[in-house]
Amino acid sequence: MTVPKVLIVDDHAFIRRGVQGILQAHPEWQLCGEADNGKDAVRMARELNPEAIVMDVSMPGLNGVEATRAIRKTNANVKILLLTLHESSELVRTAFQAGINGYLLKTDAEQELVQALNVVIAQGTYVSPRIDPAVAKELISRGSRPAAVSDAGTN
Repeated sequence: MTVPKVLIVDDHAFIRRGVQGILQAHPEWQLCGEADNGKDAVRMARELNPEAIVMDVSMPGLNGVEATRAIRKTNANVKILLLTLHESSELVRTAFQAGINGYLLKTDAEQELVQALNVVIAQGTYVSPRIDPAVAKELISRGSRPAAVSDAGTN
């Protein structure tokens, strides 16, 4: 079995280091690269062909939602976990419509990143526990992503 390659995308080096530290503690994943903006994320996703991308929403130039749309044009199979500070239900809906597989709040990342990444890599959908549960259920029932939302996202 191959180890899934993960690309980290965030415009803040501190956040990238934190995600990297969590990933390095889990040998079931391999960090394959880092980008600090959406444009580089699109290029690196094409070049590195990761199984998963942990990506910020708010970045200069091409944001995480726009980068997701661009990545989906060339790689429909990569799993994209959005990592953000934004709890807006509208942004959650827009991000899933763009093609993400998971939505994780940075405030929950230390406790939830491992679970969220495992869920999306296993073909599931993850929605941060702080996101409105009705929104999470709506996304699943509309078929925004296949599989079930994590238990944490339905409470």
